[in-house]
Amino acid sequence: MIGNEGTRLMIVRGPSGAGKSTVARMLRERMGRGTALVQQDYLRRVVMWEKDTAGAANISLIDAVVRHALGVGYDVVLEGILAVDHYGGMLSGLVTEHAGVSVCAYLDVPFDETVRRHAARPQAAEFTPDDMAGWFDPDDRLGVTGEIVVPESSTADDTVRTLLAAMSGRQARWVR
Repeated sequence: MIGNEGTRLMIVRGPSGAGKSTVARMLRERMGRGTALVQQDYLRRVVMWEKDTAGAANISLIDAVVRHALGVGYDVVLEGILAVDHYGGMLSGLVTEHAGVSVCAYLDVPFDETVRRHAARPQAAEFTPDDMAGWFDPDDRLGVTGEIVVPESSTADDTVRTLLAAMSGRQARWVR
């Protein structure tokens, strides 16, 4: 087992431009000190400087960072596209081996809306809507019991409130 009964693992997934990073930062702030923010893009694009491919080294790095943080008693907010075909096994392993409460959320935002949101982001010049189309996988849910699907209409504040409420109860734990 990793972590302990008091540690919390929150996984926030969805397409590029869905609002994952915003929600994850807000969750970390609300959860307080002792909460690690693990960002797929940072570990993959900055630390490892690699493409998102099946079996890439960033997958085991994300796994190791999350396990370490939980193992030393931190709560963890893990965010990223975290496509099921590349990351599903790793995510399932984290959740099934975590001793505390685990919650998984999928931000269900259609492609046209992610493009609209992307245009207002600081990194808008880093990649194009065509790049985003290549990463977009509609309805890329893990399909696990208790997975929270957040609709496009949910504000960041509403989403954070919903996820914190889910995390407050043992019923929030999901397993594959």
